[in-house]
Amino acid sequence: MSSLRLKGLIVSPGIAIAEPVVHETKHVSSPRLTLEVDAIDDEIVRFDSAVAQTRERIQDNAQRAATQLGEEYAAIFDAHDLIAQDPTFLDNVRSKIRDDQVNAEWALERVIEKYAAQFQSIEDDYLSGRRLDILDVGGQILHFLFGHEQLDVKSLERPFIIVADELPPSIAVKLPLDKVRGFILESGGPTSHTTIIARSFGIPVLVGVRGACAAGFKATRVIVDAFEGKTVFDPDAAEVAEYENRHREHEKHRALLEAHRNLSSETQDGVPITLMANVDLPLEVDAALHWNAEGIGLYRSEFLYMERSPSLPSEDDHFEVYRDIVRAFSPKPVIIRTFDLGGKKLAREVMGGEEGNPVLGLRGIRLCFSKPGFFRTQLRALIRTAAEFPPGCVKIMFPLISCLEEFLRARLLVEQLSEELRGEGISCHDSIPLGAMVEVPSSAVMASALARHADFLSIGTNDLIQYSLAVDRANELVADLYRPASPAVLKLTAGVIKAAGDAGIDVGMCGEMASDPLMVPLLVGMGLRRFSMNPQAIPLIRSQIRRMDTTQNVEIAARALKMTTAREIEEFLMEKFALSLARMKIQL
Repeated sequence: MSSLRLKGLIVSPGIAIAEPVVHETKHVSSPRLTLEVDAIDDEIVRFDSAVAQTRERIQDNAQRAATQLGEEYAAIFDAHDLIAQDPTFLDNVRSKIRDDQVNAEWALERVIEKYAAQFQSIEDDYLSGRRLDILDVGGQILHFLFGHEQLDVKSLERPFIIVADELPPSIAVKLPLDKVRGFILESGGPTSHTTIIARSFGIPVLVGVRGACAAGFKATRVIVDAFEGKTVFDPDAAEVAEYENRHREHEKHRALLEAHRNLSSETQDGVPITLMANVDLPLEVDAALHWNAEGIGLYRSEFLYMERSPSLPSEDDHFEVYRDIVRAFSPKPVIIRTFDLGGKKLAREVMGGEEGNPVLGLRGIRLCFSKPGFFRTQLRALIRTAAEFPPGCVKIMFPLISCLEEFLRARLLVEQLSEELRGEGISCHDSIPLGAMVEVPSSAVMASALARHADFLSIGTNDLIQYSLAVDRANELVADLYRPASPAVLKLTAGVIKAAGDAGIDVGMCGEMASDPLMVPLLVGMGLRRFSMNPQAIPLIRSQIRRMDTTQNVEIAARALKMTTAREIEEFLMEKFALSLARMKIQL
């Protein structure tokens, strides 16, 4: 059989070669069965029984996760248990059974489809990743209703690579992780619970590999290349030999990075670079600590909203989560971004409706201002958290700032709430460092004004690129136009860095560009000294920085900023990167 190559998106780097084991979550759709009126109550009882069995399985999974992975991973299944007992979710199914006089399987499938469609449309990676949690819980209930069993993991005795359309946490937690060599998923994303688990264990993962399951059923061996984003089903002998050699080289390099993880992030000419971590979930804090992150450069607080949904988190809910994260890093700083909900990040409990053009609508700081009670709850908790630690340990960052007035209004609100808490007998710091995310062109153009009033700036390149180039990177029709090396994007970025430097305040970057080895030398040459990224990317970028000379980087930036096309800049940066790799091999 000839080899088959498929492309995918990298969410956890590495190389693996093993036998494929295919898992498809798809099931045969249930036919719609019309019930007699006197059978409806029994059908609801049958549904409730399946829910109860599912909750027992979820609790078993939580115990297994706590034993095999650690207590923090058990929280994934605590969230699943909340879904399985969510009265809105369950009552929707019961109502459909009763109102439409239909069987439980059909009713549940319709409700799951509705929830999944809502989450599928969400632009934010983390929030859209919760779609899989809904499908996981709903799928388990369906399994009990149908009387089917899930993947039999007891037979998996040899090293293998999981090939799946979607891999829910309820399956991932049962896998013998000592035998899992890689994941190839047709869907999923970087912040799904399954990929977070995989990254924590250094397992290579590709997502968005269309046709993987069909190929996996026919193949006897598969290669995962989670450096170049490709898979090879049924590779020939030469390909196997090549990748076995690359795998050995990768393992040597990873061992070297592990040995150097406590070294400083300093260039060869003595310029210190701060490497911080982006964190979505509290369970990612351990990975950030392991790779010696110099603090949290972006804590996305939206997870707390989703974990408590459909209820809104209380002030104490906020406080307890923030306190634990800051305690883990103190005295290193933790930058907590206030809720960045709205837009396509559906937040029905907060917004109360939908918008015609959500990406340009009520989202980020705008949504927070429109719902003052919701915003006040979070800010009071943040102010209380900051008071528990030395000044500067907690920094508050506001998302989607588009003009100076928005930032000044947010600063005034923090000052007012601090006075309010003091009036209640709660001590507060005289001031808390407050920062603005620069992620829309208007704030980048007005960065000098922002820098005179903010304590720090953070460049969110994901949205900055999208808004500057009018490109939705999730839209396959225009995704190729999403170019971080666009001259317009680079000029905006350089302008923000200069504005912060002129004002004498700190500026960092927390978008994906911060962990792109191609872009890092250019950014350092522009004057950027604080980078925040996925914890797993830190050792590679640290290794790269320790080989850099900032004088050469300044020259790279100067030349790149004079170029007029993205392609010209990309080719130039690729040439410089290749030379850097060649020098590294000579040194090794």
